[in-house]
Amino acid sequence: MFKLSKFIKAADLKFVKSKEKVFLQHIFKKYNGFPDLENIWKIMDEIWEQLDCDNNKIDFRIDSFYSHPIWLLNGLFIEQHKESMCNRAAFTKWVCAQRPNRVADYAGGFGTLARMIAKSCPNAEIEIIEPHFHQLAFEKTKHYKNISYKKKLTGKYDILIATDVFEHVPDPLALINETSISLKDKGKYLIANCFLPVLKCHLPQHYHFSPTFDHTLETAGLKITESVKYATVFSLSRKFNLKQARIFEKKSKKFWNLTKYLPKFVARRLIKFLINFL
Repeated sequence: MFKLSKFIKAADLKFVKSKEKVFLQHIFKKYNGFPDLENIWKIMDEIWEQLDCDNNKIDFRIDSFYSHPIWLLNGLFIEQHKESMCNRAAFTKWVCAQRPNRVADYAGGFGTLARMIAKSCPNAEIEIIEPHFHQLAFEKTKHYKNISYKKKLTGKYDILIATDVFEHVPDPLALINETSISLKDKGKYLIANCFLPVLKCHLPQHYHFSPTFDHTLETAGLKITESVKYATVFSLSRKFNLKQARIFEKKSKKFWNLTKYLPKFVARRLIKFLINFL
């Protein structure tokens, strides 16, 4: 008989539901263990299609997608995927170097990054803002006194983190505007995105942001301070100007069709030129 405990700790399986075990057994049996990253993405796309999700309608089908066991599989996969863990280690090192008192990992999912930060920064209060958290992820946070799951931001933070979030939401700029209010004075916002069609749940109406998102945020009040792996770090130089961001969003969409087939670095430079001078 195929045993999940070969790939998942027996103690963790206590918090996995029966239907989730059936799903995981099917996947592990099919791939003889964890799928690679490309196959994880393939499975996500298949489930997106099975649920008949619509990029233009954010409704109950989208909620069903983000509550599907594929995200449990994704969380488990990340913790044994070298590149993913290397990125999280770099983010953790950067966060700890800032010596924060309060940190929020927005849409922090399975909580791997937040737990790494909580362990490395024991004096910091870490919150995972996540409406679709799994019971296993919640149980794993119990080992840390300085970490908790929340459904929304609470108060002010020294650091906000949003990795692979904005490509999934209907209005990235509105969410930036909403969340940046929770940054303390001189607080930092670590943002990583992939506005590319690698997954069906990356909303195509935002692909135009691939070369322009950082620049759009910068012109609206977030100052770029540095890069960490594939993330950009911003500081809030002034209150985020959503109206100004919308102006650049319109220009970004306008010029996207002219440049989307160019190499990314060429498209980014050309679009910046067009946006600033036309």
